[in-house]
Amino acid sequence: MNNHAPSSQPSDTAASPPRSPGIGRSTLINLAGLLVPTVVSLVTVPLYLHWIGEVRYGVLLLAFTFLGYFGAFDLGLGRAVAQRVARLEDVTGRNQTFWTAFFLSLGMGLVGAIVLYFLGQWLFAAVFHIPANLRGEMERAVPWLAAIVPLTAVISVLAGALEARQAFISLNVSQMVGVIGLQVLPLTAAILGHLSMPILLAAALIGRLLGVAMMVLATARQLPFSGRPALHRVTIGPLLRFGGWVSVSGLVTPLLTIVDRFVIATQINAAAVTAYTVPYNLTQRFTYLPGALSTTLFPRFARAEGADPRKLLHDGIAALVAIQTPLIVIGILLIDPFFNLWIGTDLATRAAPVAIVLLIGIWINGPAFIPHNWMPAQGRPDLMAKFYLAELLPFMALLWWLVGSLGIMGAALAWVIRSTADATFCFVATRSTRTFLRSITPTLPAVAFACWPAFEPMPATFTIPLGILAVLIALVASLRMAPQSLQKRIPAWRVFACLRPASR
Repeated sequence: MNNHAPSSQPSDTAASPPRSPGIGRSTLINLAGLLVPTVVSLVTVPLYLHWIGEVRYGVLLLAFTFLGYFGAFDLGLGRAVAQRVARLEDVTGRNQTFWTAFFLSLGMGLVGAIVLYFLGQWLFAAVFHIPANLRGEMERAVPWLAAIVPLTAVISVLAGALEARQAFISLNVSQMVGVIGLQVLPLTAAILGHLSMPILLAAALIGRLLGVAMMVLATARQLPFSGRPALHRVTIGPLLRFGGWVSVSGLVTPLLTIVDRFVIATQINAAAVTAYTVPYNLTQRFTYLPGALSTTLFPRFARAEGADPRKLLHDGIAALVAIQTPLIVIGILLIDPFFNLWIGTDLATRAAPVAIVLLIGIWINGPAFIPHNWMPAQGRPDLMAKFYLAELLPFMALLWWLVGSLGIMGAALAWVIRSTADATFCFVATRSTRTFLRSITPTLPAVAFACWPAFEPMPATFTIPLGILAVLIALVASLRMAPQSLQKRIPAWRVFACLRPASR
């Protein structure tokens, strides 16, 4: 595949895709874009707990979780833009696709804002178990929350265009600005003495606006913009046909991924939302590597033909197992002492076991990010959407029962069960199950040894050697099962070539 830098001048003639940065470099860029806000979050969470308290912070997290569901109002157009723009070689076609998706997503974002306004008034007033003194504040804060919805829909399309052009530096810098603004500006308002929910959410809106402004500038340079922005009727159909199934996933996925906090708020209380959301948000950082690699590979999957994308698929799965397993094992071993230092013993006692269970789910589900992105890149966004629809009601029933029986640990177990089911479908649908099983099976003892002390207390004289053994097993297993493509990109890995089996 020949890659050349695009002309600096917009043109209606065919233009080659941008020169593709290396997979490793692009993945590191995407990973950095995710890790920097994580560092900010690690700093801000204890500060939030100090300045506004556990209950008020739980309500704020509930508001952001509720907002996350309305990201589905982009109609799946962000992913549709990423797939179509990656395949288009002329500037005019790219602009027609982008502006059509932009206006459609903006319109749907406004609809979503109206829906959120009326639904939020009812949920925060009558459904969620939040303190009486905060209900009035949240009712007044809902308009600010609704105003963020159109921005979220537009961000999806802007990000899709930048991803398609493989402009990962521009994409991540602009996203970092928005996410950090969303975290830091409400905290700044709280430190200045403005603790009411309307002011906190107004500050979050300003942070989102900063990110959108930077993303628009980056897209104007990378697409690049050409001609008059307009809604092109001939483009609407293909976008909506592709985006329709992605939109189904977008509507169902938030229910699958955020409904646990709503169930906790309904069955328990706002403090329990904090005890669950803090470990959930932290452990989701371990999905950054799978997310970064799958984002890097998506435009390559969309453009490539023949056997090459399938090789990328299998190598990506094996590489993720090899890289993330030692990280997961170390995370399981260190999560309890880290939580005690980070958020205090009381909250850590409730949160650490939840985090360990969630890490097990991420270890299983992380490699599935690759086949999950493979399917829409190859023009089959319907496959995952249909599976999400099929599992929605069984998962909701399981979640409700487990939360009622086991509290926040039940929510974590339900998440792991669903994540395992999702991963299984991804591997089966893309015929990559054998690759996953062959890669992950040798790492099973490492994860088992790491979890053992967490659920069966034992003296440190036994825990420390067991932890060291778990890390060593994880490293050796990963070195043995890593794909050749990963070894070539990391020369130091060759030192351990003798640990690999003679044949695959």
